[in-house]
Amino acid sequence: MPDPHKDLAGIIEPGAPPPVAAPADYTLPLALAFVAVLVLLALRWFWRRGATLRALRRLARSPDVQAGAAGLARLMVGREVPEPWRRELDRLRFAAPTPDAAAMLARLCRVAEGFAQSRSGKR
Repeated sequence: MPDPHKDLAGIIEPGAPPPVAAPADYTLPLALAFVAVLVLLALRWFWRRGATLRALRRLARSPDVQAGAAGLARLMVGREVPEPWRRELDRLRFAAPTPDAAAMLARLCRVAEGFAQSRSGKR
């Protein structure tokens, strides 16, 4: 009797090997992560860009005028400001408080906003 394994071996094709799993494609998650990082950096940049103006507006409403004037002086360190403005700020910081000190601080802060906006190119 013929051996079926030997006789049929040339007729029957061997089975296909099991499919190899394709490697995971990380392109889309990496691209999304990169875009998310760029968006976060842009948001941080916009936030930091307006930090000086927000601080000036907060100082203009300061209940303690001399502390507000000291904060305004700290914000203006290293910036070129007109000498009369600087003298008025120093008078507000170091002189005895006057009844119109809060209005003077608010006006100095508004003028300083103009300095900050012209320097950052918003005007």
